[in-house]
Amino acid sequence: VTMGVVMFTIVYGCSRAVKETHIKRRLAYSTISNLSYILFGIVIMTPLGMVGALSHLVFHAFMKICSFFCAGAIMHQTEKHYVHELDGMGRKMPLVFGIFTVSALALMGVPGLAGFISKWNLASAAVESGNVLAYFGIGCLLLSALLTAIYMLTIVIRAFFPSIDFDGSGLEGVKDPNWKMLVPLAVFAVMILVFGLCSAPMVRFFGDVAEGVY
Repeated sequence: VTMGVVMFTIVYGCSRAVKETHIKRRLAYSTISNLSYILFGIVIMTPLGMVGALSHLVFHAFMKICSFFCAGAIMHQTEKHYVHELDGMGRKMPLVFGIFTVSALALMGVPGLAGFISKWNLASAAVESGNVLAYFGIGCLLLSALLTAIYMLTIVIRAFFPSIDFDGSGLEGVKDPNWKMLVPLAVFAVMILVFGLCSAPMVRFFGDVAEGVY
């Protein structure tokens, strides 16, 4: 029963994120979905499931904090709060939107970034468990990845590739924030890359925790 509710919430959170037009509320619905990823790993009730849950607990924190920081920087610099207001801003704020793109790709589960590692562990745990319902959970993870691509890349595409008739009006004075605001964004983006490429020590530690070594 719990696994069924978790799988529903994974898809529901992503679906609401696709529909949501407010930037931060969109990311908040994404968080609802991703927290259910963690619960999915737990309710598989295997050591590898616990590894997937613990790794996503940590990696998602970096990915989502990075994206929320970017959203905050956008709002601070432009006073815009909705997705449809972001047209062309990527050309004015390339650093912020570049970092946001890194977090977006990581949340989608693109290989080489942190999100891929934890999602791979969760899917592997579902296969290893032999639980038929967990196999449906893999389908939910794949559907969630597709919906994540839609609601995250919509922002990226609008920012860097506005419609042909976009004339750039309303972007006067828009620019990247100063280094004090950019440094935290960059740190989280770097950590997303580090976890994606060098996650083995942490994953092994989580494996030891799951096996009761610690």
